[in-house]
Amino acid sequence: MSDSVFDEITGKGLPGSDEFKQLLQEKQLITLPVVNGSVPNVQLQKLDRGERDTILLFNKGLGDFVVTDDGAAARYCLGRKIPFVNSLLLLRLLRHSSIISDSSYTTGFVFLLNIGRYSEKVIEYARSCPDEELLFFLP
Repeated sequence: MSDSVFDEITGKGLPGSDEFKQLLQEKQLITLPVVNGSVPNVQLQKLDRGERDTILLFNKGLGDFVVTDDGAAARYCLGRKIPFVNSLLLLRLLRHSSIISDSSYTTGFVFLLNIGRYSEKVIEYARSCPDEELLFFLP
């Protein structure tokens, strides 16, 4: 993940911040800097730094897809055919890959619903998205 996203999600007192710091310390997570320079287009310039840096890293070939819960970043990805998932779908991928259990999936889904600001449309899609649409993201 970009170092700007890491800084954003590990702010003092944020849910999960200690876990992400531990993952970084255990080298199960890496952060990548983004060299600041010109941003290629106006729509990308309008995104928050974390989302913009994530997409810039993807465009450099660092990653197979983007994870974002930001609506503007999701629309940007859709418009440019950049594969992306949100955190709710990422949980499904982790469950399908047997990285997490069904109970961890359920607990995580409820947790994300409580801390996130997902629209009903996004929540319903995450619950009902056909597995075939997620195959690209699976190893």
